[in-house]
Amino acid sequence: MFLVFSAPPVAHDWHDTNAHRALVKKAFDGLPWRTAELLATLDGARDLYFDSISRVTVPRWTSGRVALLGDAAWGVTLGGMGVGTGLVGAYVLAGELAAAGGDHRVALPAYEARMRRCAGRWQKGANPGQFLAPSTATRLRLRNVMLRRSAVRRLLLAGTASVAAPGGLPAYDG
Repeated sequence: MFLVFSAPPVAHDWHDTNAHRALVKKAFDGLPWRTAELLATLDGARDLYFDSISRVTVPRWTSGRVALLGDAAWGVTLGGMGVGTGLVGAYVLAGELAAAGGDHRVALPAYEARMRRCAGRWQKGANPGQFLAPSTATRLRLRNVMLRRSAVRRLLLAGTASVAAPGGLPAYDG
C-alpha cells in the first residue's frame, strides 16, 4: 500500500514503527471503502516505510569538492521530475568534470549554473507534499480530478521529456 496524508509536524521516534502504525491508523480511521480492512493488515506488515514529504531549499548545490545531485539538490519530485532531472544532473556533472579535465573548481560551478537553468524552472511552484497529501477535502477532490485527466498526465510526462530533449543538453566529448 502507498498511503499519503496531511498532518502537522509530529514529534516522535522515527524508529518506532508502532508509533507510525498508530499515526496511519488515526489518519485513515473511519474512512469508507475497504479502509478498515486494509488498516487491519498494518499490524502484520513486516516492512513499513514511514516518512514525511519534505523539501529543503538550499542556496548552493556545490561547495569545494562536493556537489549535490537529484532531489538532494533541487527536490523536484512531482510527476517523475526528480528521477529524470537526477539522471540529467548526473550526465551534466560527469560531462562538466570531463570537460574541465577533472578540475572541480571549474566543473562544479559550470554544473550548478547549467542545472539551475534546467532544474530551477521545475522548482518554481512545485510542492509535491501539498499535491499528494492535500490538506482539505476540496483540494483532495481537485487533485483526483486532475489526475484523471489525460491532458494533465500528458503534461507531466511532456515536462519530464523536455528536460533531456535534444538541444537541451550539451554533447560532451568522450
